[in-house]
Amino acid sequence: MNHRSSHPSLLLHTVGLTLAFCGAGMLLSSGVELVMGDTSGDWAPLLALGLLSGGAGYLIWFITTVPRRIPLLDVFATVASAWLAMSLVGALPYLLTGTLTDLDLALFESVSGFTTTGATVLQAAPDDPTRYDASNGILFWRAISQWIGGMGVIALVIAVLPSVGSWGMGMMAAEAPGPTGERLTPRVRSTARHLWGVYGGFTIVVVIAYLLAGMSPFGAVTHSFTTVSTGGFSPYTASIAHFDSQIIDWIVIVAMFVAGTSFPMIYRLLKGRPGPMLRSAEFRTYCAVVAVATFLIFLTADSGARNYTGFRDSLFTVLAIVSTTGYGVVDFAGEWTDAAQAILLILMPLGAMAGSTAGGVKMIRILAVASFAHRASLTQLHQNLVRPVRIGSSILDNNVANQVVGHLILSLAAFGGGSMLIVLTGTDLVTAFSASATSFGNVGPGLGAIGSDFLAVPAFGRLVAIGNMLLGRLEIYPILLALVKLPIPRARPTLARLSARSARPRPAEPVAGRSGVDQP
Repeated sequence: MNHRSSHPSLLLHTVGLTLAFCGAGMLLSSGVELVMGDTSGDWAPLLALGLLSGGAGYLIWFITTVPRRIPLLDVFATVASAWLAMSLVGALPYLLTGTLTDLDLALFESVSGFTTTGATVLQAAPDDPTRYDASNGILFWRAISQWIGGMGVIALVIAVLPSVGSWGMGMMAAEAPGPTGERLTPRVRSTARHLWGVYGGFTIVVVIAYLLAGMSPFGAVTHSFTTVSTGGFSPYTASIAHFDSQIIDWIVIVAMFVAGTSFPMIYRLLKGRPGPMLRSAEFRTYCAVVAVATFLIFLTADSGARNYTGFRDSLFTVLAIVSTTGYGVVDFAGEWTDAAQAILLILMPLGAMAGSTAGGVKMIRILAVASFAHRASLTQLHQNLVRPVRIGSSILDNNVANQVVGHLILSLAAFGGGSMLIVLTGTDLVTAFSASATSFGNVGPGLGAIGSDFLAVPAFGRLVAIGNMLLGRLEIYPILLALVKLPIPRARPTLARLSARSARPRPAEPVAGRSGVDQP
């Protein structure tokens, strides 16, 4: 009898592979430390952690298997657990190398990396204020953690599993940035591989572009990881402004715009099918928001900067916020007017397109809620009116439309509740609202006291931001539904009723494979 068949567990099977991927990233970081000849000695703990995490993860994966039948709640619990395990293990390199000495700071940096938020608690190095106070191995680990979290570790797990049943689409939809998962091919595993193929190819193109523009190999690789993933971590305290290069600025502008576009659409475009992108109302809205916001900020940011440089800085900053990359070329918190900062604050929670690596609410949800509100207004005049929710020429299924509205309500609750909790720590109102918006939107930079880092926010406020970052990246429902699995007798019925009313996901389409998903 196969010894693995006696340990069926989707959760452990997935968490095991997740830890193995984290271990591989740590081993790569250790290799970078050795190759670059750093004298910090961080290669040893990175190597040990890589072997430990990779070995433990492989062992957990090897002795478990996927059950034949999977309750739908187990899918959400698996996604949430994988991200929690990844965040906890990802904090260890910062602690064991001494880069960060407090657990809450290390956890903040880890979650900010994997969720591609880009907010940091690192400070400038005493001997070189242009760089963060960390070794090259740790700086590489920060970058690769964002690259892993950009496309999603669950999609990577599904891409390498030998067989995937209908539960695979449910897991990808639970992690995917958007109201629904999108299938490129009949097989879920093939879809995950195509998406990671586009993601990896895009990363290579950006690396080459950065090298040709004059970046060092280390800078090109780390910045490509954090550009394509819309993460925004940089080894340099001044971010992209460190290079003072117009060519690099424009490369980043183009790369951020592409990274904020739907990767399934990019895949179809590369296959010679531009129609879906050209017909997409969400893509047109994405372009319009970027154009209008750039124009408004160009006019209001600084009357003395209405020139070519001012336009480039405005476009760069708008794309950095809308795509949630978070790079910086100008100190907008200290140099721009209140009107320009207010526009950026509004943009922070919006995000770019569904199916991109960007965080935020997503343009497709904004369009869906606008259509939903229009229908609700018309029904006040015509109570028997039957009108579908539309996004452009496409009709949105009522279940998905209800889920979108529920997501918006929960997003407002997470943003408002996070702001209130951070204010209670004694933080000023602008900083608290900005911290909540930038963490939930997975943007990174903020206004007020968090222009450069989150150290100005008290420890409890940073814990709130950690929760908001995870809620924003996993888009609330997986975490909310995973709580139903908690062994809390009084909490379970309430959460179960809430999940049944407002968050039932679109059923996964049947695919080839033995496993299935049971409805709760």
